[in-house]
Amino acid sequence: MTDSFDTSRRSLLKGGSAAIAAAFGGPIAAMATRVAEASQCAPAAASALGASPYGPTAPVKDLTTGLPLIELPAGFSYKSHGWRGDIMSDGLPTPGAHDGMGVVVSRRVGRSTEIILVRNHELSTSSNAANIIGGSRSNVAKYDTGLTGTNYQVGGNTNLIWRDGNWVGSYASFGGIYRPCAGGSSTWGSWLSNEEIRSNNISSTGKKHGYIFEIPADTSLNAASTTPIYDMGRMAHEASAIDPATGYWYLTEDQGNANTLYRFLPNNIQGGLNSLHAGGRLQGLKVRNVTNADLRDPTLCQEYAVEWVDVPAPDMDGATLSTVNGNVSASGPYIQAYANGAAIFGATEGCWVANGVVFFTDKQVTTTPARAGRIWALDLATQTLKAIFVSNSLQVGNSPDNLCVSPRGGVLFCEDGGTGGPGNTPAITAQHLKVVTPEGSSYTFAKHNYDFTRAQLDAVGKTGATAGNQRNSEWAGCVFSPDGRVLFVNLYVGVTLAITGPWQNGTL
Repeated sequence: MTDSFDTSRRSLLKGGSAAIAAAFGGPIAAMATRVAEASQCAPAAASALGASPYGPTAPVKDLTTGLPLIELPAGFSYKSHGWRGDIMSDGLPTPGAHDGMGVVVSRRVGRSTEIILVRNHELSTSSNAANIIGGSRSNVAKYDTGLTGTNYQVGGNTNLIWRDGNWVGSYASFGGIYRPCAGGSSTWGSWLSNEEIRSNNISSTGKKHGYIFEIPADTSLNAASTTPIYDMGRMAHEASAIDPATGYWYLTEDQGNANTLYRFLPNNIQGGLNSLHAGGRLQGLKVRNVTNADLRDPTLCQEYAVEWVDVPAPDMDGATLSTVNGNVSASGPYIQAYANGAAIFGATEGCWVANGVVFFTDKQVTTTPARAGRIWALDLATQTLKAIFVSNSLQVGNSPDNLCVSPRGGVLFCEDGGTGGPGNTPAITAQHLKVVTPEGSSYTFAKHNYDFTRAQLDAVGKTGATAGNQRNSEWAGCVFSPDGRVLFVNLYVGVTLAITGPWQNGTL
């Protein structure tokens, strides 16, 4: 591995938001036609599973270790990096529980093309303070180093560097938070790391949890702020996605049957590192002329006109809430949104904004009524919400979690389900990366294939990696490089992949 940043790259990172936004401007503009297609589905009761235009999948060996970690179509290959326990560029071991991830910087550096990603590690608590990410280093910012009961909050972030088709470095960037699940990239070169906890517990330092934090690309230049972005709410956060046209953020919440889509309107609309600490206005989505509309079970292509209601106290404690579907455990923001008529979803997860459309997932799986996940598209120009993917079968889509839109406009989602739920025939033996087609069906692009003995892992130097059959653990953190050539994605068991191949042969 090489040193994370040299002098020339440090000066580039000081260039501010304009250069970073420019790196993403071309691809975002180019996806316009495909994104419009992706939100045009064919009405039906539910989505179906179709054949992949890329062809069937088969085990493919990792170019780094030689192990067949995943299945891919013919012509695709991948390189792994950042295995749980691997020593990073800063000398610290790579944490586990690889979850949300995003590209925060993509630029030319001399003759090289360099991409910097930030990765979440969805760790919760440990009785050992040394397990706080960056716990042994004073230069790694940490929000909370106190105990809650008898445990420390040990979740946090690492930053990764990809240059000219190779992994070249990684380092700890933030720690001391609880279950940072997903998040989202800003347009100025940073990542929002989101805690997924509704709890009102207060640690021995007096700090609450359930907040959003901002992680810059180079923490040696700008340390991550340990101040939460209070006005973005205290809740079981999932993803955050910015609309580059307006500067508004869209947020999801994984609080079962007590959540909606949120919108955050920053006071500082110009953006920039730490600009979100200037506060703003948090709102929840409401179906127009319908109070507390239940949107857990739409049919494919069902549409709703929506509006937004205010959440006046985003830092309010959660409590039990009596709703149209019974008593539920709810966050303070949702209690207020619901009181103002906000809609009800099952469990919103991934979120992505592309060309004026907000795509977000609802992964809640139940058997009464049968549902295995939904994907919604909100047209920001018309404020029309459409169910573009409705899975009532684990075979079609097994709890869509993180999702992304490729620079060509294809919608990809990570499965995070299990074997319990509707349509478990044939039996679910692995989680997939799936693609949503313009008409609302799905196809499988990749399959989890992680099943290795301790001896196999040790033989390739992965002594800290988890052994055994992990094929039914989740995929997470999918994101394309801005040029669309590389798909970065995590296996939650503790490894990051960079996938390349003939994307032009399909809809991604």
